[in-house]
Amino acid sequence: MKRARGFSLIEVLVVIGIITILMGLLLAALEHARHQAYITDCAGNLRQIGAAVSLYCNENHGNYPRTRYVPGAALVKGTGASGADAFMAGGPDVNDLTAPWFLLMRVEKLPAVCMLCPYNDVNVFEADKANPQTLANFTDYKKNLGYSFANPYPDAEAVKAGYHLTSRVSSQLAVAADLNPGVDKVKKKDDVTAAVPGAPWAVMKKANSENHEKDGQNVLFGDGHVDWEKSALVGISGDNIYINKKNDSSAVEASPVDRNDAVLLPAE
Repeated sequence: MKRARGFSLIEVLVVIGIITILMGLLLAALEHARHQAYITDCAGNLRQIGAAVSLYCNENHGNYPRTRYVPGAALVKGTGASGADAFMAGGPDVNDLTAPWFLLMRVEKLPAVCMLCPYNDVNVFEADKANPQTLANFTDYKKNLGYSFANPYPDAEAVKAGYHLTSRVSSQLAVAADLNPGVDKVKKKDDVTAAVPGAPWAVMKKANSENHEKDGQNVLFGDGHVDWEKSALVGISGDNIYINKKNDSSAVEASPVDRNDAVLLPAE
């Protein structure tokens, strides 16, 4: 009887190599599909926020949500959470960047999860578990808020230049987006000032939100539509949506310059 011929070592290694390549391609495709699903879910959250803003404007003479405001006062975040009322003593300090969007969630009864980007591999978010009707701000905005919004506290010069957040803002004004990455002076992976025309991708991506591994960000515009944008230079006339037109690190959390200047805050 003839002995059955087995596989040679080279044949086995070739088969293993082919299987490894196919597995790598499959995993890459699955990861891409997973990320696309997160982008879609994130865009859905911003559309719900846009719809809530529209409702709030209809109920408040066309104005976007804003809590206590003093032109030129310092911008703060996450203050007065335990206060019973956003506009009374014990509530948020003046010019609190996070309080207006908690107010929107509270008044329009948005689920807390809508304030979070669902992609959690980098920024670990969690929905605020407290009853929003008993608070005046997020319990911990660093965990409970995954988006940045148009600065509702312009300085006096911006007011003179026509900046006012109402239902009449330009359809192309960026009013919310994935969280502003700010400027990381230690690790230097985040730098919103890096988004300038003509910059190479390796530099430009430093200005992208960390919510989606710096691949880009979902952006909500004034007319309620949401687009996935690979760059932060998507405001009116190519404006950087995360920083004002002075475009320096001192202007990251600052007032817009004029009515067409998008400055989405808070920054990380």
